[in-house]
Amino acid sequence: MQLQPLTLNDKPIFEAHAHRSCTRLSHYAFAPLYVWREHFQFYWTQLADYLCIFAKQGDDYFMPILPMPYETNNRTYLNTVNKASQFMLASNRNRHIARIENVPQEMISFFEKNGFRATLKETEYFYETAVLAELRGNGYKQQRHAYNTFVGQYPSAKLRPYRPADQDECFALYDRWRETRAQQYDDSIYNAMLDDSRSAHRIGVSHADALGLLGRVVRIDGEIRGYTFGYPLGAGTFCVLFEITDLGTKGLAQFIYREFCKELMDTYRWINAMDDSGLENLKRVKHAYHPIQLIPSYNIVPSKLTMKVSA
Repeated sequence: MQLQPLTLNDKPIFEAHAHRSCTRLSHYAFAPLYVWREHFQFYWTQLADYLCIFAKQGDDYFMPILPMPYETNNRTYLNTVNKASQFMLASNRNRHIARIENVPQEMISFFEKNGFRATLKETEYFYETAVLAELRGNGYKQQRHAYNTFVGQYPSAKLRPYRPADQDECFALYDRWRETRAQQYDDSIYNAMLDDSRSAHRIGVSHADALGLLGRVVRIDGEIRGYTFGYPLGAGTFCVLFEITDLGTKGLAQFIYREFCKELMDTYRWINAMDDSGLENLKRVKHAYHPIQLIPSYNIVPSKLTMKVSA
């Protein structure tokens, strides 16, 4: 199998296949994969009419998403998945790394019937954009209070479009945010996640236009105190990829989230806020916004380490 490195020039090819996959999972877009290119080498190839994306770390491959567009009850598609899995099994030093991530729940029965085992990977949080923009009712009392506190203290603060000239200030804000978080949580795994995320933010922010990311910043006294970036995910859904705010500015997180949703609500009915990374504090925050749906994604692996690929 001949693999080609995944570059920014391949974004149109990726998106042409992604748009044919009807999913609300955040990873079926170019940006959330590409921003991790300092941690994984990404490759692509085409098998039959399907685009296969491989990620390599060290000597081992896995697939961060299914071949696109994914289809059930299709023998050609199943054969493509089997060929991709066989390639990983044959190439990896550690064959147990050979997996396909971010498989939507509606595909699990199909794969379990055809020689794969599935395990829950993560759960993404899905909201109605207008609800987040309006924050009505007792369920959003705390968020409204925080928002109003911020507006009362900083009445001139506005959500403004991100410009390339803003990138260094955004990088500096992330570093301050990361330092404060590290002081608050003395956990080696969490701090490693913060370090990993730093490069993802830098890639996303510095290549925002090329990646198709919509970015917004908030300035207070001339200084960027918050930023957020996201991307369209299929018809009617917008995914929030990044959000960083100055932790010492009360109500700023609620302000930037609500204002972004106000701007988006006329175009996108739904917001995907991605997963909680297994962090209890982030899980509490996302549940506090009352998601209308929790969307699970799964990893699949071959039930056996060898498989027969049909002709």
